[in-house]
Amino acid sequence: MCTAAALTVAGASGVASAAGAEAPAAPVVTSQEYPDDDNWHDGVGNYGTFVIDSASDDVVSYRYSWLGGPTSTITPDQPGGPVSVRWMPEKTGVTYLQVQAVDAVGNISARTTHDILVTTGRPAVTHWDPDQQSGADTGSGVTPGASGPSGTTVGSAAAFDGTDEAYATLDTSVDAARNFSVDAWVRPDELVGGSPVVSQEGFTLGTTTGAAGGVQWSFSLPAADGGTATISGGTPEPGEWAHLVGVYDAEKDQVRLYVDGQLTDTADNLVTAGGSGALRIGDHWQGLLTDVNVWDRVYAPGEITEAATRKAQRLGYWDLESATDGRSPAYAGGEPLTLAGDASIYAATDDCPWNPDCVPVTYPIVGNGDLLLDGDGDYATTPTALTPTDAGFSVTAQVRIDPDTATRDMTVLSQPGERTDLLTLRYLAASRTWQAVVAHEDRADAPTTTVSAPLDLDWTADDQFLAVVYDEKTDELRLYVDYDHPAATASVSGLNTWAPNGDLQVGRTLTDGTQDLAGEVDDIHTYAGVLSRTQVGMLRLGGVDIT
Repeated sequence: MCTAAALTVAGASGVASAAGAEAPAAPVVTSQEYPDDDNWHDGVGNYGTFVIDSASDDVVSYRYSWLGGPTSTITPDQPGGPVSVRWMPEKTGVTYLQVQAVDAVGNISARTTHDILVTTGRPAVTHWDPDQQSGADTGSGVTPGASGPSGTTVGSAAAFDGTDEAYATLDTSVDAARNFSVDAWVRPDELVGGSPVVSQEGFTLGTTTGAAGGVQWSFSLPAADGGTATISGGTPEPGEWAHLVGVYDAEKDQVRLYVDGQLTDTADNLVTAGGSGALRIGDHWQGLLTDVNVWDRVYAPGEITEAATRKAQRLGYWDLESATDGRSPAYAGGEPLTLAGDASIYAATDDCPWNPDCVPVTYPIVGNGDLLLDGDGDYATTPTALTPTDAGFSVTAQVRIDPDTATRDMTVLSQPGERTDLLTLRYLAASRTWQAVVAHEDRADAPTTTVSAPLDLDWTADDQFLAVVYDEKTDELRLYVDYDHPAATASVSGLNTWAPNGDLQVGRTLTDGTQDLAGEVDDIHTYAGVLSRTQVGMLRLGGVDIT
């Protein structure tokens, strides 16, 4: 049975107190790093201390939460004493700490709100790339002039030849016993376990040989109690860029490894031996390296994701709304599409909005016009080729097939090289499916990867949105059909794409004999690089500038 002393009531202020008792005084919050003073403070990845205290001498705990998040409880060493909370912001902007004091009988104080304005994190203490050597001592086995990873702001890279002279060293570094982070863009030419990418006394970011004998990315630190702690994950592939990040959070005694923005491995309860000294880049590395950074703070997950993201680069967009002298202009990027045969831009109008006796017509798929093809020598072509980057490629189109001719196979798009098509997107009548085929070499008998997906069940009453995404990093070919995201996928592990030199073909293929398309095509988008699922969805809804 509850006693009267245990009963609590809540007043209008939301403060609960024992019947007849007074709630403790609201706590006061102070912070040297993040004071509540209407100023912006540094910043993301930097820990701060928040001292919480109450004037009441019978406070036994404090309840606190960040920006409306879950509530935690912390207990002072003795009743009425202060407590300290350590916190690190992971993103810029306005946030707050809310705190309440709790006394021995459960009375809860009014809530104190401590506002915090967080800026971006401190810049790297060390940066190296071929254009900003930062005073590095570079060996003769390092040759600048290579291109950096496409779809990023990193424009250049250096080739390391794997010899004793394949290195660069910098005097600046960090104390590896405290919070620090290191990242680099790397592209191996050869896979060798135990090859450093960036190192100093206190850590090594590079490769290791896994338990199964394969090579993996790794982050190693010497432990204070002896030995070396190594975390690993992600599979390097020759000729493919990877973004590596190693983080040591000394506040949590935790080590983290990120590969291409994804957390691949962690190690907890690790106190490192630390170390400092010259930073060494490469050290017998064979391949490309660029954009090496070292921070004296935690590199936050959001920052890592942003740094690792490779944006798709638009090659061309044709809205097919009009044509002049047989050429339909590119709406944004690319050369015009030249119409051949009887191909035309179809635009339909009627007076149905004001004439009840009108004869309804079929409208173009998107906007006021689309490309009309009769399946008998009609097509369109543009010299703006679908050219992959080392990350892959993406292409989307809106399609409407003539139901009367849907009994035969037809090509929607193709991208020829000299001897075969890099990509063929087509309709197969027997299985009533869409199919994307990618050839991995420019030769007639090249290995191919195929992905297929069925037509929308109501396809005769609606138009089809098709998207093909070839993702080199995930080794996956994806086919999207309307709102299926994606409708089908196929593995392309160990296979690559190539740069075609032919003109993009709309409505036909030059190589496999599939018949020309009878129907309509609209809103064609081509990209070097990989469109995300969200970006594909935006194009499905009629988006234009998504990059």
